[in-house]
Amino acid sequence: MELQQNYFEIFGLPVAYEVDRQALSKRYRELQQEFHPDRFAAKSEREQMLSMQYAAQINEANNTLKDPVARAAYLLQLAGVEISPEQTTADGEFLMQQMVLRERLEDVRGATDPEAELASLEREASQLFTAQESAFSSALDAAELEAAKSALLKLQFLAKLQRQIEALEEDLLD
Repeated sequence: MELQQNYFEIFGLPVAYEVDRQALSKRYRELQQEFHPDRFAAKSEREQMLSMQYAAQINEANNTLKDPVARAAYLLQLAGVEISPEQTTADGEFLMQQMVLRERLEDVRGATDPEAELASLEREASQLFTAQESAFSSALDAAELEAAKSALLKLQFLAKLQRQIEALEEDLLD
């Protein structure tokens, strides 16, 4: 393993949005075992430091590749496209749709059947997320980086919505 490798190279995976999650998990466990700092306790200080750097890079790479939004951002970064954290989509229709979804989320507690409303909202958010994943993957495969960037910005909105839905669901179950 080299510190200059990209995250896909570290795990021996093709550079693509679609990731074999089983292969990623299996290789992660193998690398964790191989480079765990405890295995280098009796080695030189340099080898111990390298082991810690490798372990940190392996963890960061795994976390990035497991998360669909982080993976998409990383793929764009590899393609030379930087996205600042405060950047947002300019798609007015999408933003209106997000406002409506968030209003529905706020109204869940007052619904006649809050669990059914939340389940419906969760399904809709999941379908929208999947559609944006497909849009991202297709745009990236076609080297349409602006379209891929647009899809990523929408994925970020939808991931946040999904986290809010999960938080409300946990709150309702308590």
